[in-house]
Amino acid sequence: MSDSQKKKLSICIVSEQLAGGGAEKASALLSTFFEAKGCHVHHVIVIDKVEYEFKGELLNLGQHKKDHFNWKDRIQRFQLLRKFFNQNHFDYIIDTRVRNRQWQEFFIAKFIYNAPLIVVVHSFMTYLYFPKSLFLAQRIFKNAFKIIGVSQAITKKVKQLYHYQNVETIYNPIDFKAIQNALKESINSDFQYVLAVGRMTDNIKQFDKLIQCYAKSVLPSHNVKLVLVGDGAFRNELEQLTQQLNLSHSVLFYGAVSNPFPYYEKALFTILTSKNEGFPTVLLESLACGTPVVAFDCQSGPSEIIIDKQNGLLVDNQNEVKMTEAINEMFENKELYLHCKKNATSSVTQFSLENIGNQWMQLLQFKDQ
Repeated sequence: MSDSQKKKLSICIVSEQLAGGGAEKASALLSTFFEAKGCHVHHVIVIDKVEYEFKGELLNLGQHKKDHFNWKDRIQRFQLLRKFFNQNHFDYIIDTRVRNRQWQEFFIAKFIYNAPLIVVVHSFMTYLYFPKSLFLAQRIFKNAFKIIGVSQAITKKVKQLYHYQNVETIYNPIDFKAIQNALKESINSDFQYVLAVGRMTDNIKQFDKLIQCYAKSVLPSHNVKLVLVGDGAFRNELEQLTQQLNLSHSVLFYGAVSNPFPYYEKALFTILTSKNEGFPTVLLESLACGTPVVAFDCQSGPSEIIIDKQNGLLVDNQNEVKMTEAINEMFENKELYLHCKKNATSSVTQFSLENIGNQWMQLLQFKDQ
């Protein structure tokens, strides 16, 4: 059979948006991999925001949403979505969204999706992805082709809490080639700094705890600054905290940047103090840039990325005293630091887009010929 006669796999990836966090970045990366493997790729997004490079066709439901809520508007978008799926004959639908409106999601799963469904759970806060009603949660994805946890801890929780058996782990990917290209961009940094990256729309990243730990560490006295990359409504409170601690000249707010990779590369190390995670892309990206990491052992992800004292330091979850000690150790113990830095990039090669993409291809029972 010629290449032109072979049936191409048709995949629809449903996401909140194609901007923002690690879940959305993973969707965009997978679309580039799927298309490179000869698949037909479509995206459906519900928020009109696109920042990441992606491949395939796009249905942007966010462009059909009015500023204020009304039932007519919502019904029209449901009709548009149903028409879209009826007109396209997908082999798989991969839904990566937060799904915490239980009756809406029950309706979508049962009456709109018309192809084998793969549900991706990107956070240890599984209530964001399953109905609050345990009765509904244990039934809504009964007929799903597969449920994917992006960490082993998430997979285990979904099995135990919701009693699903068709669950497995596929980690989020990182694109080493894209990172190498991104590192060609230079930044002006004539000072030493440690780095933290993440949204400031809420306090999940707990940058306030990080600032407190930094303040108590040896870093300020050695003129090592703390650079925060990210933005959101919580930023004002964080800036006020730095003023209260007399750290306005030591804690630098860079806001959202389009290319964070040069900041990773130039940092001494990257710090993560999150309340919870799924599979933190920040740690993967930092290590891919050759920069060690220090992170709370929060649920979930850090313990599946960090090999303690090999590529970074894994700190007792939410223990701020231990976090401060770990920051000091990573800075003062030069032998440990250089050892972790040497191992950083090689420690995350298993999460390459090629490796993770091939795991998805195996799941989709697709043979690249």
